[in-house]
Amino acid sequence: MKLLKRENWWIWLLLLISGNGTSNIVLGALLDVYDKDAWYAKWQNWVLGLVCFIFPFFIMLSIFIIQITCLSAAKLDVPGKEIYLSPYIWLILLIVPVIGWILFVTLLIYVTIWPLVMLYRGEGEKYIFSPENS
Repeated sequence: MKLLKRENWWIWLLLLISGNGTSNIVLGALLDVYDKDAWYAKWQNWVLGLVCFIFPFFIMLSIFIIQITCLSAAKLDVPGKEIYLSPYIWLILLIVPVIGWILFVTLLIYVTIWPLVMLYRGEGEKYIFSPENS
């Protein structure tokens, strides 16, 4: 089954709802957005975050999910990649009280929902591996 086909967008919707947004990790794997030299690929970082209490581990996990969601959204040509791919925007939204926090949640919802829209429009089909393309 080719999960990135246009007619399978509803499967991603069900995965998003049932998995609390962690389906974007699988979507990122299918879109090949992972970098072997990135911070999340080093197991030492995860062990250090886990050893230094549980709180840093969950912060790292949240940042990892947001980063992979944004990279997946950019790969699917979601509009606004200049904004949501910049880490400074995310930091500014976290630092500014109330309005920034509201915009942070809004931007998080935006990069979570729009990849579904782009899958519905057929943007994921160009990343389906087929033997004749290789």
